[in-house]
Amino acid sequence: MSPRRVAAIIRHESILIAQDPLPVMILLVFPLIMMAFLKPTFGLALQAAGYPHANGAEQVVPGQAVANGFYVVGMTSFAFFAEYSWCTWDRLRSSQATTVEIIVGKATPRLGLSLAQFAAVFAIATPMLGLRIRGPVLALVPLVIAFGVCLVLLGVVITAMCRTVQQANALAFGGLVLFGAIGGALVPYETLPSWARAVAPVTPTYWAMRGFRSIILGGRGLGAVLLPVAVLLGMGALCLAIAVARFRTADQKIGFA
Repeated sequence: MSPRRVAAIIRHESILIAQDPLPVMILLVFPLIMMAFLKPTFGLALQAAGYPHANGAEQVVPGQAVANGFYVVGMTSFAFFAEYSWCTWDRLRSSQATTVEIIVGKATPRLGLSLAQFAAVFAIATPMLGLRIRGPVLALVPLVIAFGVCLVLLGVVITAMCRTVQQANALAFGGLVLFGAIGGALVPYETLPSWARAVAPVTPTYWAMRGFRSIILGGRGLGAVLLPVAVLLGMGALCLAIAVARFRTADQKIGFA
């Protein structure tokens, strides 16, 4: 893999992101709005679940950050389909860049968006909503990185499996709602029905929220996130393997009109 070619793709993608800041703003603004509405309800739910000193921010801040982080899945997929819409895909695949270099170059800026979203949401919501993180804040860093890696690689898999941008968008935003609900991001895990709790571990959302709750509510240390990080990276590795095996640069795909 050529670092020079990957860097060139990353630079190009970063310019495109900077030229259209609205999707980036949605990543930040939408979860903050939802947090303000949902915090009181989640406070009662957490207190009923055995956390008498919780105010709701302990669930709503990581939960909304995780759930809305799934927008990055769609953004990653859109980065590929946009090339078909602009009729520039053939030019990209005729270059010296390999399939892996194209995937890494397009996915890396979206990973940066995911990390920036979590950092900004927590930085704003902590004083605004009175979030109290009982464990070490630095223990959240590997968790956020692993979750971001999993998201962007999931976006690559969706791109490889779908023929149209509408199909990719449906899967990406369907995953936002479904994984967010089952994984305990939209509501506290304890309030989920028994069947949802049983299947929750197959979602990346569950492992991300498990790590966040261990640090924020449980006050535990770095050791509490090692398993969630390992599982999330494992899911990401599986997505990468599927994407590399399934992704065909010669496939004809249909972007937006």
